[in-house]
Amino acid sequence: MSFESWRRIGVVAAVAAALTLTGCSAGAAGDGGDGAGKTSGISVALSNGFVNGWRLTLIDKFEKEADKLKKDGVVSKYTTVNAPGENSATEQASQIRSLVLQKPDMLIVIPASSTALVPAVEEACTAGITVLVLDADMKAPCAHIVRNDYAKWGEVSLVPALKAIDGKGDIIINRGVIGSQPEEEFNKRQHEILKEYPDVKVAAEVNGYCDGSTAQKEIVSVLGSLPPIAAVPGCIGGMGVVQAFESAGRPDPVVVFDTDGKSLKFWKDSGITNGSFAALTDPGQGVAALYVGLELLAGKKVPSTVVLPLLEIGQDDLDYWAGKLSADEYAAYPWDKKSVDAAIAAVADGKDAEAPALK
Repeated sequence: MSFESWRRIGVVAAVAAALTLTGCSAGAAGDGGDGAGKTSGISVALSNGFVNGWRLTLIDKFEKEADKLKKDGVVSKYTTVNAPGENSATEQASQIRSLVLQKPDMLIVIPASSTALVPAVEEACTAGITVLVLDADMKAPCAHIVRNDYAKWGEVSLVPALKAIDGKGDIIINRGVIGSQPEEEFNKRQHEILKEYPDVKVAAEVNGYCDGSTAQKEIVSVLGSLPPIAAVPGCIGGMGVVQAFESAGRPDPVVVFDTDGKSLKFWKDSGITNGSFAALTDPGQGVAALYVGLELLAGKKVPSTVVLPLLEIGQDDLDYWAGKLSADEYAAYPWDKKSVDAAIAAVADGKDAEAPALK
């Protein structure tokens, strides 16, 4: 899947030093508030900056959970809108302003840009709407953030590969969307870790853009001049990387697969057991954001940023996920009210949020 957005993939959230007791209307998001709030008949709008396979899984999970909550009377109605065009922040800003006119109780924004959309998000807050920004950081103090940890993603996309090759050998670093804030954190963390592995040499870095086809082309363009490569850690794309090595007649390196059904089935059917793995942000965070918003509307305390666990798949988990997912569906944690409440409590206490048990 194209990853123009960075499919950003527990972790410890830094809780703000001073948590206020205000809600998410105009002013700082803080930690929500105390006291009675709205717990039924809630209207929800979701604005998505652009469409790719990972985000389609996120939206599908969100809509299914919203349908359940609608049957229970918690949600009265919900709207999901995808911005037209290719990753256009201008179009999404217009979309958000149109949604604000509908006066939803809750607005969830998956931004095309974390900077260009700040004014539109602040306008929604000023209109008295509870706003959550999903899968991104944004300097809009009135909004609550729900996301994964990008530096941690860099770590879990590298360390298992280094362990699989016993901490020695030549590797290729497969980078993400260079210039984006998530990729900067991701890559910075990887280079910090590599300093601890003096017997690992980075033979090349390629710009795979978190996309298997792009990674395959990039690998093909450099592979002929490189020594034997033990691993290609980085931003997913494992299926394309394996295909590039096989076309060159080289042994399969340790790779990082996508978490979609097609990639996982390829991994399983190929019989690759060299320590390869999958690691990605969790599209289930759309459901988690919905429950975070419900807590805020109920007047509960919620940290201004809720950082959730990444989704990691090892050899032991492969059969479960490969048998569960359709080709274009991405693995997602099954968040619900109980697990989100536990995650909020953990983050508020300065601890790691734990993923819900797989069903």
